[in-house]
Amino acid sequence: METLVVGAGPVGLFLAAELRRRGRDCMIAERAPSPSAHTKALAIMPGTMEMFELAGIAQRFADAANRIDGVRFVTPRRSAYVPFRDIPSAYNYVSILPQWKTQALLAARFAELGGEVRYGWALVHLHQRADGVEASLDTPEGPRTIRARYLVGCDGVGSTVRDLAGVQFRGGTYPGTALLTDTLLRTSIPASEARVHVNRSGVVTMFPMSGDFRRVVVIAPREVLPQSAARDWLQERLHAAGYTDVEIGEPVWSNGFRVHRRIASAVRRGNVFLAGDSVHTHSPVGGQGMNLGLRDAWSLAERLAAVLAHGAPQTLLDGYERERLPAAKAVLRRTHTLTRALAHPHPFMRIARERIAPAIAGFPAVYVPMIRRLSLTA
Repeated sequence: METLVVGAGPVGLFLAAELRRRGRDCMIAERAPSPSAHTKALAIMPGTMEMFELAGIAQRFADAANRIDGVRFVTPRRSAYVPFRDIPSAYNYVSILPQWKTQALLAARFAELGGEVRYGWALVHLHQRADGVEASLDTPEGPRTIRARYLVGCDGVGSTVRDLAGVQFRGGTYPGTALLTDTLLRTSIPASEARVHVNRSGVVTMFPMSGDFRRVVVIAPREVLPQSAARDWLQERLHAAGYTDVEIGEPVWSNGFRVHRRIASAVRRGNVFLAGDSVHTHSPVGGQGMNLGLRDAWSLAERLAAVLAHGAPQTLLDGYERERLPAAKAVLRRTHTLTRALAHPHPFMRIARERIAPAIAGFPAVYVPMIRRLSLTA
């Protein structure tokens, strides 16, 4: 086999599909027994849609996603709306799609191209050889050994591939906790508008997946939030954050979590590569994580296919780390700055958020460059 991909999330599926589209042999091994049904990542940025267009799948995502045309920032003193119309792209909006739907679309693409995902296959050991990698896996049918020219770890923050390859995952954890909830609700807030409400307690964001189905994220730097959100608790939290025209239904899914900021020390060890969350994890502010990982997949697929098909020099593979590690570090810096600006508990930062930050919306020369960077078009 040419390439064994470990992990069937969006990054692993896109990488494998791109290898197949380029005529290369690959397989995906996924530890979980079946595809995830959770929403998780939502935002697909304009730059990612441009990449999907090159891959021939953009229209599928455009048809399935909810379109966000701008974001409104709300503080106890004022509100301000930042439109996305100035993003220099045919996709000058953010596409909101639950991660399980993103995975389903990418899995369908992989299957169309003749690919196969082996669910319930867990990597337990790998051995690097001069001509590739020997991987030992536990499968529903018993132990299995696969030899591949290359192995790619797309297996998330707790990456087995990263650990077996001896790559460090450096960083830390932000104070406080966060909570995300997917819930049905009634509101007059348009389904084309994202919201970021900031008050003394922290940040409460709302992202529409459809007219009556929304993702709510609570980030509280000075609190320990519950592990899941009860309806009454969430309703009270939204009202306290300034969402006065919202009536919550029963939450469909909810999960408390800590926000981490970590990056791998390398993305290659011989014939083993890393991509996606196995390389980087950071604050969800800005919706960058999945998009960054998908761009990892695009870059690596292009490089692997060139080496496998045309015998391109190994230095092409060395360039993957030179390209993607700086890109990941840049995203970690941006999300760190945004997180501190939106959630830092210091009184000076709170005053700046309430009095200065909303005024930025009146100056396109200030916010447009930031929006372009976040949209991955700059």
